[in-house]
Amino acid sequence: MGNYNTQYQSYYNNLAKRQRGTNNFASESNKQGGIWNFYIKRLTRELIGVLTLFIIVLLCKVVVTTKTQYVYNYSKEIINKKYDYSILIDKAKGFKIKDIEIITVNFMEKIKSTISNENELNNKNIGL
Repeated sequence: MGNYNTQYQSYYNNLAKRQRGTNNFASESNKQGGIWNFYIKRLTRELIGVLTLFIIVLLCKVVVTTKTQYVYNYSKEIINKKYDYSILIDKAKGFKIKDIEIITVNFMEKIKSTISNENELNNKNIGL
């Protein structure tokens, strides 16, 4: 029985040492590195996407068929198009949180009534 107690003690002492050695909270330097890595990965992904689209458009210009000519002209038209964001900005400025609340509550009530109506129909069909 004495051997069991020493093994028990050594086991829990090892667990306690491991527990003390690990830091479960990230330090500030790790958080900054994580944000930095996030933006680097995002920038890399976006640049790869732009490069891919650029290569596709160039291939459509070089390889002349009716479909590639259509894709090239369409992409050229989309790039040269002027977008007017003032309408969206005006809508965003006139947006009220209260309106979102009203729409959300009405939607939830509609779902609740639909579910309760389905339950009533199921109960009537079963005979409850």
